[in-house]
Amino acid sequence: MALGRRMIGWLRRLFGQERPPPRPVPAWEQEPPPPVPAWEPKPQPPQQRSEAEIDAVEAALNDLIAAGLRLGAHYEGMDRHAVARAMAEHPEFAVGDGNETLPLTEHSSDALSIGILWSYRALADAIEDEFANAAIFEDHCYDGADEDTYRALFARLIDLAGAWTGRGVTVSRVPGLGPYGHGFRVAFETQPPIPPLTFPADKNFDWSLLERLDACRPAVETRRFRVAADGGAGLVLFLDDTEARAIAARLGWGPDDL
Repeated sequence: MALGRRMIGWLRRLFGQERPPPRPVPAWEQEPPPPVPAWEPKPQPPQQRSEAEIDAVEAALNDLIAAGLRLGAHYEGMDRHAVARAMAEHPEFAVGDGNETLPLTEHSSDALSIGILWSYRALADAIEDEFANAAIFEDHCYDGADEDTYRALFARLIDLAGAWTGRGVTVSRVPGLGPYGHGFRVAFETQPPIPPLTFPADKNFDWSLLERLDACRPAVETRRFRVAADGGAGLVLFLDDTEARAIAARLGWGPDDL
């Protein structure tokens, strides 16, 4: 009997039925898990638009241009109808205006003008030259902004205006300012000169700083910065009073809203 039990035990060990469990691998010997790919938004297909819808957007675009809006280099070489098509078919056009499920032919001219000028297309595609005298900026979550963020923003504003020569911008951090314990000093290398701006870091960008840029325009410059903000983005235009009133009217706003 003993021999039989030994034989059975030997056969079990032979076929792995009584093998001891594997030794656990210490954490420092384990292979690290593969990195998780960074999330990226999926590209959205163009919106399908009829020729009548494209014509409606083109009409609103023509009215804005007649009022003083100027197209930028992004649309260089394109005729107006092609520009209107590119705008209307973009996935971000007229999204979130409350009538986005309706054909564009059923949108008011005011709503189409806002869809053209309030360009979430530019934010989505990082387009900085859609218009020559207007641009849209993200203006929230600036509590994490650094020197490069502010350098790019102010350099773009100076370039948008085109009223100063030189246009060099440098930014340095200033400790001990505001709710976040630091701020920034922005220096300009321009003619006419612009005194440095010093301001505390904050959650949202302070658009009132543009008034200090306006105060340093050349004496013959009649245009100035105009800002409209919705809590998520800021639309900045550089217009004279006549242009500002005309564009505000195309948007359905009051004469002093820009």
